[in-house]
Amino acid sequence: MFTRLKWFAAGSAATIGAGAYLGAKVKRARERITAENMARAGVVTVAGMINATGRRLQRADVEETAEGVESEPG
Repeated sequence: MFTRLKWFAAGSAATIGAGAYLGAKVKRARERITAENMARAGVVTVAGMINATGRRLQRADVEETAEGVESEPG
């Protein structure tokens, strides 16, 4: 009988602890996820994609120019 009570108490404590932990985590996430922060994250993501595309285009242009210089008879 005492063993059952011990396991019940341990399970209850674990459940209450996990609930408190998850509740605090959800509260922090709710504070962090606002319309302004989501918009800012979207803008930063798009800006990064545009920047990466620009670098790829520059590299492609440099490589194309270098190939053209090498293949011209001199």
